[in-house]
Amino acid sequence: MIHAVRSCASCGETSCAMHRPGIALDRPAERVAWLLDDAWPETASMVGALFEPNDQLLVPGIIRGAPARYGWPLRAWALAAVSQTVGRHWAMRRVAKAPGGIRQRTYLHHDRLIARALARAIDFRARHLVVAQSWLPWLDEAGALGGRTFDVVMSRYPFAEIHRLLEEAAAELGSSATIADFRAEATLVDRESELLARARRIVTPHHGIASLFPGRAQMLAWHRPPPRNPAAGNRIAFLGPTIARQRPDIARKLTAGMDEPLIAFGPILESLWDDVEIERRALGPGWLDGIGAILHPATMTHQPRHLLEAVANGVPIYATSTCGLAPDDYMPIGRFRARERAAPLVTSATAS
Repeated sequence: MIHAVRSCASCGETSCAMHRPGIALDRPAERVAWLLDDAWPETASMVGALFEPNDQLLVPGIIRGAPARYGWPLRAWALAAVSQTVGRHWAMRRVAKAPGGIRQRTYLHHDRLIARALARAIDFRARHLVVAQSWLPWLDEAGALGGRTFDVVMSRYPFAEIHRLLEEAAAELGSSATIADFRAEATLVDRESELLARARRIVTPHHGIASLFPGRAQMLAWHRPPPRNPAAGNRIAFLGPTIARQRPDIARKLTAGMDEPLIAFGPILESLWDDVEIERRALGPGWLDGIGAILHPATMTHQPRHLLEAVANGVPIYATSTCGLAPDDYMPIGRFRARERAAPLVTSATAS
């Protein structure tokens, strides 16, 4: 879900790092090359606020603004990896239903091809780079980071942290068809860790990721969609898909004995509801209707768009600290207790 890009003058966010006095000047005087991937609204707003006329923006794409995920809000940008982008999108469709390990290895292979194409297009005058995390190890492999400073725009946890979180979840879960289906090669994990340690700044709207880089993280404000005023209710929902790393086992324990079935959104990718009654629903425009609280015990969440929609509509969220939201926007999963299940939940939408 991509929401409209806003400017610093209109967004109304005060927690964003760009609202601190002088943040727009905290950049090198030389030409900056921005090598980015998907146009998250938070990143697009940052680029719109900080991009200078002499800067260079290099992004993948097939034609300007298409696919929509590359719809950057600037005219001064160039497609530098058209054939590689086509290859990546074709490969992503081809392996969409393949096991996770196959998908991830395919994505990494095509990320490498795109990053190396972007590296060849960097203006020699650019002494500082702002790079998408997806391209980081491959830009280093191509020699593009040599003699330059760089910031990293992070859209997921580092590989090392992903591995740690998955191993921790696997130890609690035991057997699972998916919890150990992919691990990045050790050399790639080490290279990413080394480069993240060298980065001047880590830029992200994700609070969990930012917490890994104290003193160097520049927080962007999540863009919240406008409220939709969903129908009030007191049903408890699990935001899937149903897969081990989303920790449906925790949701099952927390909701045991409820009078009504737990609502489960998203596809069922592993058979983990065998001994509990659920009501399956699809995510759509009215998905929050009747929902009084959301349980989100996921091992990690990289882009919490549906959680942000719930926050915007006053629906309480019980989640892990890796959900990406600001601490004030959710409650720890452990605070969901039987008393919440025994009485109707009152949300801000209901109260109003």
